Amino acid sequence: MKSPMAEGGIKAVAKALNLSASTVSRALNGVYGVNEDTRKLVRETASAMGYVPHLGAKQLVGKSSNMIGVFIPQFEFEASSGYVDMFSPLQLALQSHGKDALFFSIPFLHYPKDRLTECIGSRSLEGCLIFPAFSLSHPIMQEALALNLPCVNFENVVGPRCSSVVSDDREGGRLVGRKLAEKGHRVIGFLSGPPQIRICQERYEGFCEGLREAGIAHDPSLVAIGDFSGSSGADLAIRLRNEHPGMTALFCANDLMAMGAMMAFAKSGVSVPDQVSIVGYDGDHFTPYTSPPMTTIKHSREEVSSTAVKLLMELLEGNPGRGTSVPPQLIMRQSLIGLD
Repeated sequence: MKSPMAEGGIKAVAKALNLSASTVSRALNGVYGVNEDTRKLVRETASAMGYVPHLGAKQLVGKSSNMIGVFIPQFEFEASSGYVDMFSPLQLALQSHGKDALFFSIPFLHYPKDRLTECIGSRSLEGCLIFPAFSLSHPIMQEALALNLPCVNFENVVGPRCSSVVSDDREGGRLVGRKLAEKGHRVIGFLSGPPQIRICQERYEGFCEGLREAGIAHDPSLVAIGDFSGSSGADLAIRLRNEHPGMTALFCANDLMAMGAMMAFAKSGVSVPDQVSIVGYDGDHFTPYTSPPMTTIKHSREEVSSTAVKLLMELLEGNPGRGTSVPPQLIMRQSLIGLD
């Protein structure tokens, strides 16, 4: 059977559906003005007939590529990979708007100058989604703001053509503080990542607020500064336990440090949760399978993903950048118990 490309491509699809070629073209290219049912029918028919739009030809005639760049940090140190869970919902949300994603792994520590500009130019990207931990101070975000290309990030950076959606880290910390107070804990350690990182500050501030609601002031000597790695969680958990033998709970700023703490306590004969309850943060996929299963704050990754794409569509339509947040959820498991 001949392919529709050989028989005229868009014209063949139009003839099969008794539609004009211009309507089929607009439907396939996601252009405004086509009924959604018609758009869906055109795409399904084109797919069944084996028609694939020629991206290079579209770009040569000045049409949009419908491609969105997704920029992911490439770390040279141990770090959580929980953001991988967002790839699929982001792709699905983009495809629902006639867009597709190209994923780029970008060095976090040794960022190549003008790398974002090169990626955008070489692929004719219409916009970009930039993952944590690329914050305002990172060169890629500075470059994104200067380029004035529609851009959505997850680090609270907002500009004329730049929007942001974040998981509400202050609320997540507040949920932990409230729950630990409710369970009777008073001497509570906090393992932070680097304090200059926004999420560390917000998670700790929210945690302290949650405790204050119960009339508890957190002792700053119970704070230890890690680097988000499991090894730092292990070392600091033991140090805090030695310095504060009465510590009954430990809140870690990410799940990887919490897992390191659980491992270190197990090796040193400290029972979790009988002697020390542990709470993590992020809701990484491994948390139900630790021993015991880990209580954690889980990001609403699907809602964050769909919101990010919605914000990007707003920017592509010419609207100004704005910021929003999505509340996280406390997942109770066996690593946290109440005091008798």
